[in-house]
Amino acid sequence: MTTRTPTPEAILDVLRRVDDPDVGVNIVDLGLVASVEAAEGSLHVGLVMTTPACPQSGYIADEAAQLLRDEFKAEVAVEVLDEPLWMPERMSDAARRTLGWLP
Repeated sequence: MTTRTPTPEAILDVLRRVDDPDVGVNIVDLGLVASVEAAEGSLHVGLVMTTPACPQSGYIADEAAQLLRDEFKAEVAVEVLDEPLWMPERMSDAARRTLGWLP
């Protein structure tokens, strides 16, 4: 059994499986992923929340970490960052359409 290489693109592909439970949009399209880093045997992901007091931050970080561990068989750290602040401009067009922000 081969393990997938954790390239930034592959990491983002996995993170697209994590939905923000409050809005039903994945965290990549919602613009919550601020950074991804892969080193030998370990991954680090930085997330920003739509609001600093987001009650779902722990759930989202835990879900992301578990999916990444399962996919890449690596040590994973997912950190909820205070900066940069999330802005609506971080969302993809697909997320904007889903939320009714684009026709």
